[in-house]
Amino acid sequence: MVKYRFRTLQQSLFAYYSAVFIVFSLIVASLLYVFLANDIRSRSAEQQKQLGNSMVGNLDQEIVKMNNFSMNIVYSNLVKEHFSHYLSPAEDHEQTLTSDPAFYKDTTTLIDVILAIISSSNTAKQANIYDVNGKMLGAGAFNGQLSVDLTQRPWYEETWARNGWRVISLLDGGALPMPTGQGESDKPYLSLTRVYKDGNYVSQGVVEILQDAGTVFQHLNDVQAGNEDLSFYVVNERNELLYPLLSDVHLLNTIHSNVVNLIRNDHYPQGTMQEVVDPHGNSKQMMTYTTSQETGWTVIVMQSKQSLFANLNRMALLFMGATLATLILILLLSYLISKRVTLPLHRLQRIIQKTGVHDLTTGQDSGQLFKLDYPGSIREMDELNDTFIQLNQQLVQSFQDMLAIKSQETDARLLALQSQMNPHFLYNNITNISIMAEEGMNEQIVAFCGHIASMLRYISAPNKSGVPLEREIDYCKRYLECMKIRFEDDLLYEFHVPDSMNNLQVPMLLIQPLLENVMKYGLRDTPPWKLHIIGELDTLQETWLMTVEDNGPGMEPEALKLIQQYIQQSQEWERMPELEINGMGLKNIWIRLKLWYGSAAHMHISNKSSGGVSITIGGSIRKEHS
Repeated sequence: MVKYRFRTLQQSLFAYYSAVFIVFSLIVASLLYVFLANDIRSRSAEQQKQLGNSMVGNLDQEIVKMNNFSMNIVYSNLVKEHFSHYLSPAEDHEQTLTSDPAFYKDTTTLIDVILAIISSSNTAKQANIYDVNGKMLGAGAFNGQLSVDLTQRPWYEETWARNGWRVISLLDGGALPMPTGQGESDKPYLSLTRVYKDGNYVSQGVVEILQDAGTVFQHLNDVQAGNEDLSFYVVNERNELLYPLLSDVHLLNTIHSNVVNLIRNDHYPQGTMQEVVDPHGNSKQMMTYTTSQETGWTVIVMQSKQSLFANLNRMALLFMGATLATLILILLLSYLISKRVTLPLHRLQRIIQKTGVHDLTTGQDSGQLFKLDYPGSIREMDELNDTFIQLNQQLVQSFQDMLAIKSQETDARLLALQSQMNPHFLYNNITNISIMAEEGMNEQIVAFCGHIASMLRYISAPNKSGVPLEREIDYCKRYLECMKIRFEDDLLYEFHVPDSMNNLQVPMLLIQPLLENVMKYGLRDTPPWKLHIIGELDTLQETWLMTVEDNGPGMEPEALKLIQQYIQQSQEWERMPELEINGMGLKNIWIRLKLWYGSAAHMHISNKSSGGVSITIGGSIRKEHS
């Protein structure tokens, strides 16, 4: 697990403050949203339940009125009296209104009685009385008598099977016995039928009460018209869809199948709101259903989940906006708080960043150097400031002591390295004198020793502050004159050093060892041997370079690689390396360059393509170590 680390104290405080406030705000917002969602859901469930109960009650009321109407007909003595005369006396004798005045009187009396009941309560559109032979007497939209095939009526078998209990059916207008044309073919009706019995409980016929389905479901239509997001379905106890009243048979069958599955097969508890799929829209719906104890009908109320929670969603958007604004304010407050807490630290940090080595070495009072003008109102910050002032007073003293020790150490190391060059110089030149003596070059030895004496006076007076480059060049020329005595015309050399470099302060014995290195390794090919000593001064970069080139065989690749690696790897030393006299020249020069010029020291060694070696050394115009 990767643990994130903050880069600053202000970032840490800002992150922690913000995290606490944001988590707290999100928890409060989530709890409030859950509370509101549950509240809306519970209130909607109660509203759907009440709406379902209201619709069931309204439908029960309509059916009860139709049922009471039928019972009034069945149990009316007046109806029984006249209906008995209305019945056909024999199958081969047909009564008509014109042939029998008594029959006419009974018929009109029955119609008047039924019409009186209909007009008093607007209970039904039509009431029909059938005898067992199919003779029908109707009152309402149609007044008169007809002969019908009773067995072809949709309710016939069930009505006779129930033997006096009511049967409610949904009929098309075209199936109604209304020859006056008032029964519209596309207009459904509800039919309530029951067996009619005489005083001896012998079945005499069927009483049928017809009511316009639109009138029965008027309350549902009114509620539906005022709530487009609501959907209502009514299913009877035989799982037949009674409402909505649709003319599209395919759509009606689809809705019928899906609605029945919802309430019969899914086993949802009655009176509780459930989330379901819309039977014909495939959208999320919230459903509640109620079953009537009176009729056995089930009223299903559905509302789009999207519309149900629309107000909550709008409220959620507003709340999210308010929460976002609050979070931004919290982040701003967190930033201001964290900045105020860490402001003294930032001020102290800026003071420290502005303080350099020069400030620590000028002797300025460190108590004033690091003191904050406005440390802040936090006591811990004031104490930290005072403690830091005391610490830096000790730091200034320690730094000054360290600089003094380092300066002394550097001077000692330079002198030690320079002193190493003296025996190196004597070793090489005594070797040259020995060779010249063996060759009998007595006069040359005398001149050689004169130059040696002058050179010994130069190197016997060490100067830790360095020497002008002009003196170092003069020393090199004397050395080459000695070599000229020995090698005569076989040795050729040239100096190309601009006069502007004469007064540069450089370490003593810096260039001459390069010439000794050439004498030792560069004079192996056939003479003449040529040397070029070239000086360059860059006033813009404030650097100088000295290059020594020869026309010898060059350095062995392995030796060149080793010295280059030594230069690359020895950028920092904890202690001065120990050097042997044999082969120490180039390393000694590089070490002294580093001690004298620090990171500005430069040494580059390479074999020339035309033959020979090119060695370039350099540094800055100003001395680095002090």
